[in-house]
Amino acid sequence: MGEIACLLNTVHSMDVSLFLMINHTRNGFLDWLMVRISDFGLFAPLIGAFLLYRFIRGSNRERAMWLAGILAIIASDALCARVIKPLVGRMRPYLSLDHIYVYKSGKWILTTPEFREAVKKSLSFPSCHATNMWTAAFFIWGWNRLYALPVFLLAFLVSYSRIYLGVHYPLDCLGGMLVGLLWGTLIVLIVKRMIRLWNNVGNEP
Repeated sequence: MGEIACLLNTVHSMDVSLFLMINHTRNGFLDWLMVRISDFGLFAPLIGAFLLYRFIRGSNRERAMWLAGILAIIASDALCARVIKPLVGRMRPYLSLDHIYVYKSGKWILTTPEFREAVKKSLSFPSCHATNMWTAAFFIWGWNRLYALPVFLLAFLVSYSRIYLGVHYPLDCLGGMLVGLLWGTLIVLIVKRMIRLWNNVGNEP
């Protein structure tokens, strides 16, 4: 048990150290960019337009896959927020650490003991933003790798932004990536299997 505790303490120390390095490496451009990446302000219109175009121009199979992917993301968000976070119970970094930058209520705040006492408690592991984006990335990777490449990039940027904004530790985002890997891969395998079965039924004489 002592070795396990030592290992967990080492992992936690590395997690906090990496968090502080990312959170404190800042400039005005990154302040602007990370806020918009985190709330999809830069990408939401492009993603919406692309999905609409593919729903109009794509095959029935492609429409089914996009719809399944959207449902997978909705389910991953519920899995993250309602199941995993309460089970783990890890608090966000701005509830545990002083002198870190956190973006709250439209402004940057440097945390203090007084701020930590006053702010509403919130759970951290895993990051639902990261979980949802990595679910999308691995789901799309499972059926169309060309489409998946920009989503992987976006998933990385969103994960980084959550650390930069002071609302998640790196391990929270890594956990979100692992949940997304498992969930996205599982759902795409199920959907592809269902489509094959449907096609086989439709082709029966």
